[in-house]
Amino acid sequence: MRSATLPPPRAPFLRDYQAAVFRALFRGVVRERGATFTVLFPRQAGKNEVSASLVAALLLAHADAGGSIVLAAPTYRPQGQISEARTWRAIERLSGALGGGHAVRRGENRISVGRAEVIFLSASPAAHSPGHTASIALIADEAQDIDEEWFDRQFRPMAASTGASTVLFGTPWNGRTLLDHAVARNRARDRSLANPAGRRHFEVSWEEVARSRPAYGAYVRQERDRLGANHPLFLSQYGLRTVESAGRMFTNAQLAAIEGTFARELAPRAGERYVAGLDVGGDGDRADASVLTVARVRPDRACEVVEIAAWAGSAYREVERAVVDFARRWRLERLVVDGTGLGGPVAATLQEALGDVVERVHFTGALKSALGYALLGAVDTDRLRVFANDHSGEARTLRK
Repeated sequence: MRSATLPPPRAPFLRDYQAAVFRALFRGVVRERGATFTVLFPRQAGKNEVSASLVAALLLAHADAGGSIVLAAPTYRPQGQISEARTWRAIERLSGALGGGHAVRRGENRISVGRAEVIFLSASPAAHSPGHTASIALIADEAQDIDEEWFDRQFRPMAASTGASTVLFGTPWNGRTLLDHAVARNRARDRSLANPAGRRHFEVSWEEVARSRPAYGAYVRQERDRLGANHPLFLSQYGLRTVESAGRMFTNAQLAAIEGTFARELAPRAGERYVAGLDVGGDGDRADASVLTVARVRPDRACEVVEIAAWAGSAYREVERAVVDFARRWRLERLVVDGTGLGGPVAATLQEALGDVVERVHFTGALKSALGYALLGAVDTDRLRVFANDHSGEARTLRK
């Protein structure tokens, strides 16, 4: 009779760095009941295949004795369904290694092998997930995207009565996620171990992946060059480091990096190219200002901010006339305008006056995030500078 006391099966379809983590997790889940294990892989390095192989191996090992695995993903469609498909393929690959001739069945959001079963659930607070039991293991894929309070309230109790272990897969983020907190606890615990074989945290660096997959290493190096080595996305998704913003967009080092040595310009230079962005503030007596930021575009497409202009408490018609005059005087090639909400009419008026020079932007949460990351990437790759501090009011405003 096959049982969970078996050593982990060989998984020749996994790369060496994947197989090492897979074997350690299998042993840990079987032997350390009630433990929480954490796994960090860089993006596109195959952590999902490790997760699927772990589920498949546990099902095959428990096929006679029976039991249940709960696998949670941030969403069921498509993330849970993708995990389900990967697990099905892993069972097909591993079944020959464990044998037993157990019946394998696949239903909606579940797979069973003999008397053992895995159910795939959404960990979204909008989903209805209570009422399930995890007697073999509780597993979370992309755990950094799962709300910690919700997981602790809705999913951890599924393993409370059985003592099943929990395994969290993912990549780090800001130090405050479900995964980040568990990783920090496991790292602190593992540092005190005399025998590293008992560790509960596992991670694979992108350099280690690159030794097995040279093309992967080339891709990551390109991303590092494109984004910058200190870009939040590169640090978290490839460097496996948390990114602490502490409420600020730029670090002191980044603020220092954007300080230019060129002077502020009061008028355009012949032969130079200029672009600008307009943030539309309040109308009338409101305190927030409309701000126009002008940048010179270098031949390598990097930008040097050479001037800013602000209109505090001005009526929109006054701002529109001033910006049209500014755009014509500076021969702007592109004027990007915040056309969200109250900025919409201003953007429309400027488009009518200046034509295709004006690009109207409707901000969303996703777009703000993408633009913020792009801005950080420009700073970290030396593609953004601001004019030297001449202690003018404009210089102080820009730096503030």
